[in-house]
Amino acid sequence: MIDFLARAFGTARGDESGPKRINLALQGGGAHGAFTWGVLDRLLEDERIVIEAISGTSAGAMNAAALAAGYAAGGREGARQALDRFWISTSEYAIFSPIQRTLIERLLGRWNLDRSPSYLWFDLFGRVYSPYQTNPLNHHPLREILSRQIACASM
Repeated sequence: MIDFLARAFGTARGDESGPKRINLALQGGGAHGAFTWGVLDRLLEDERIVIEAISGTSAGAMNAAALAAGYAAGGREGARQALDRFWISTSEYAIFSPIQRTLIERLLGRWNLDRSPSYLWFDLFGRVYSPYQTNPLNHHPLREILSRQIACASM
């Protein structure tokens, strides 16, 4: 696998032409963002690869912001640590989500939320009301996590 990646990035063993420079466009979606965290971690680990530019949308933009802030503060290792902090903080907030599997779903080993009462209720609610109507307190946990992340990295 590593040889395949090395050939794909033009950095096969014995190639002394310098680091491979890449630009990244990261897509959105929670699961995609978490997967991309692992990919970015691996890219940052490899000294043969230099990330010249990065952009993203939704979860991809959050990955890009965490990576850029961490990189500015501590180089490759700072970027890896910033991504770790961001995703671990994000996962800790998940325990407060009202959209959870019920006890029966857990006992039956069901891992999706297709039949979860809270998921179905929030899905219906989201189709009737806009996000601006459903968040009167203007609470945005991801914004708070990302703001702390960037402030922490810049210290």
